[in-house]
Amino acid sequence: MTVSLGIAVGTDRIRAVALRAGRIVAATEAEVGAGDSLAAAVAELIAGVALPRFPRPRVVAALGPSLAQTRRIAGLPPLEDPRLVAQVVREGAGKFFLRNGVPLVTTGVRIVEPGTVWAAALDERAVRAVEAGCRTAGVRVDRFVPTVAVLGRGLGGEHLVWPDGGAVAEVRLREGELHSVRRVAAAQVAGAPPPAAVPALAWLGEHGWRFADAYGAAALPPYEAMVHRPSGAAAGDVPTWRLAAAGCALAAALAFAAVAPALRAMGAEDRAMARIAAVQDRRRVAADTERELARVTEALAEAAAFDVGRYSPTLLLADLTAALPAGSAIVAFRADTAGGSVVALAPRAAAVVRPLEKVPGLVAPEIVGPVTREALAGRELERVTVRFGIDAERRARPAAAEVAP
Repeated sequence: MTVSLGIAVGTDRIRAVALRAGRIVAATEAEVGAGDSLAAAVAELIAGVALPRFPRPRVVAALGPSLAQTRRIAGLPPLEDPRLVAQVVREGAGKFFLRNGVPLVTTGVRIVEPGTVWAAALDERAVRAVEAGCRTAGVRVDRFVPTVAVLGRGLGGEHLVWPDGGAVAEVRLREGELHSVRRVAAAQVAGAPPPAAVPALAWLGEHGWRFADAYGAAALPPYEAMVHRPSGAAAGDVPTWRLAAAGCALAAALAFAAVAPALRAMGAEDRAMARIAAVQDRRRVAADTERELARVTEALAEAAAFDVGRYSPTLLLADLTAALPAGSAIVAFRADTAGGSVVALAPRAAAVVRPLEKVPGLVAPEIVGPVTREALAGRELERVTVRFGIDAERRARPAAAEVAP
């Protein structure tokens, strides 16, 4: 029976849990120092787990909150194909996830509703290190998953807190599915009681809850969508038995070709017809894919046009502040797509209106309501309310010019 091996990787610790028929058969953990090689630590950890050589163990690696970002992303094109949505997230990874100079790889997406998905970005360096460590140990990683996506399989309750070095993730579940994920300060959860582990972890003792991430990775079902699948092993990593099987198949094919030329000739027509049918099927699939990509392109173009056509209220407030005469101050500010108003304190109320006429995108500023006098810090100032219209397209042009490469 196939063994499932879950590997949990955090900032300073790595853990492994092996399952056979849903029962834990091995569990181990090790510390990882600041200068230690993650690949070497993973290889050494796996070496301490008794794994069968055949069939090959199914390996799933979970990356902790310090090495993975998990987000609920809204406003995406309402596509039904998860692969196309995952491609949109992958191509716009820099807009959805923080890079901080770290290369990222994105996972597949778990669709919540049309246009809203759960997705994750993993530290590519950690992914490559875990893959290298597994190859050294003679196994291959099938899938990578963020730890927060599997905690619900190892811990009970709907409110989970999971520390990972300096990062602490607060996870809320609803009916066993992710509802929200956020990072909190370690001080907020200091002294909190340990979470309750599922019964399967009970035989590990009172600290069995610490293996919830590795257990959840080992118990991850095949249908989980929010995973990253490695591109494949290198040629030198092919097992010997597979090379032997390929050699036998080649020898049998050559023997058959040598003794049965007549059969090959008779089947040539059938094979040609099969190729034609396969090409036609691929053509239909390619046409469907082209139509779907056209829809994605149109949706992205609409999103880009919307982004270019809107103005920044923050930049508008900055322009208003810079335009006011010396000794003036903004007390209140309101703006929408059509217009807005500003309440200001100034030595002279009339001196406020003229500078606002020079702010790009502001239309017809005028004083509304009464002008009152107020004493502030020994100075006598006038409180004035100025209403104005906003040319959103003209406001958007300077903002777009600032962010243009």
